Amino acid sequence: MATAGPNTSTSSAEERAVEERIERLQKQVQTGRGYERLLKTNLAALDAEPSTTDMRAKVIALELEKEELADRLRRLRAGEVKSLSSAEREALEARLAEWKWKAQRRKRIFWDMLAMAQEGLAEVKTKEQLWEELGLEKVDGE
Repeated sequence: MATAGPNTSTSSAEERAVEERIERLQKQVQTGRGYERLLKTNLAALDAEPSTTDMRAKVIALELEKEELADRLRRLRAGEVKSLSSAEREALEARLAEWKWKAQRRKRIFWDMLAMAQEGLAEVKTKEQLWEELGLEKVDGE
């Protein structure tokens, strides 16, 4: 006949102690995970901000741009820049209009030729395959 001896009470006390320790450790793990999430959020916020090196490079670039603009302004104020006469301006505007017209015509020819190529190759290649093969990028007007 087995009787409840000192080993039984000791083992149940040990079991309770182990269970309590497990609960404490689980709480510590939960706390640690919460802290980890907080640190990851802080790290992501820090990564989103530009570094000091990047900021210094931007400041230097802006200072150079400022110097260039100041020099241009100085030359404009000093009258070193040649002004265009109205005849020269009109000639330039006429050339600009001519080249705009040529560019529009070329764009239309391109789209027409591309449409014909797509029609002719519709059974062999998809539109995306043709664009990829020709090295074209998606643009407005597609």
